[in-house]
Amino acid sequence: MNQKEIETFGHRLAECSRTKQQIDQPSVTYPDITYDEAYAIQEVMVQDLVRSGWTISGKKVGLTSEAMRKAANIYEPDYGYAFHQRCFDNGVTLAMDDFLAPRIECELAFRLKNDLDGEHISREQVLDATEYVVACMEVVDFRIFRDKVQRLVQDSIADNAAFGAYILGDVPLKPGQVDLTLVPYIFEINHRQQEVSCGAAVYNDPAKSVAWLAERFTQLGNPLKAGEIILSGSAVSSVAVQAGDYLRCTFGPFGEVSCSFV
Repeated sequence: MNQKEIETFGHRLAECSRTKQQIDQPSVTYPDITYDEAYAIQEVMVQDLVRSGWTISGKKVGLTSEAMRKAANIYEPDYGYAFHQRCFDNGVTLAMDDFLAPRIECELAFRLKNDLDGEHISREQVLDATEYVVACMEVVDFRIFRDKVQRLVQDSIADNAAFGAYILGDVPLKPGQVDLTLVPYIFEINHRQQEVSCGAAVYNDPAKSVAWLAERFTQLGNPLKAGEIILSGSAVSSVAVQAGDYLRCTFGPFGEVSCSFV
């Protein structure tokens, strides 16, 4: 892809966020799209949204659990940005019209107190740099068609890792207060249990998932920064939502997070 093609695709994806219309994934037109080109498209999209008034709140990693990888048929992580304007309080009611093709994931979010900058970052460095961890639901949303043809991880990266919104819980805990690998995830839809998992399902440890993301964004020249909220990836398979749905996940010592759609 040349620079003009990258910019055109990035602007189209940003426009999708406003019009709620999906487009074909980049690899349909550019089957040899590279990781660098995919991230360049993402950057154009993100900066377009920033110019329109959105502010970056942090970064996210996805496809870090076996459940999510099987669901997407993509077997390596993706990554992108989260926005303040798409952060909601626990128990929020969301409008379906604000999304294109929303699905819900359940994960832990890390609030950083120090930068994470380096090509080799350990889980201990992640925990030392973390102010607190909190339960989170993420609304993943797809500006590209998800089911027409097989997506590549490059498609997901270009689409800002399908970020749509996130809902934070009410019980922030310091990393040393709980073993993140043992945190239970009990996910319910409309008061019926959907899936049970635990923190170890996410890259064996959600802190290791954040370490991977920190290394990747260091390579991209944009390390994780103090004050950012980092979404560490879902321990359960994402599920499609529709109007009338109530979704809740309990996270043991982190309490519960819920949302509804109308």
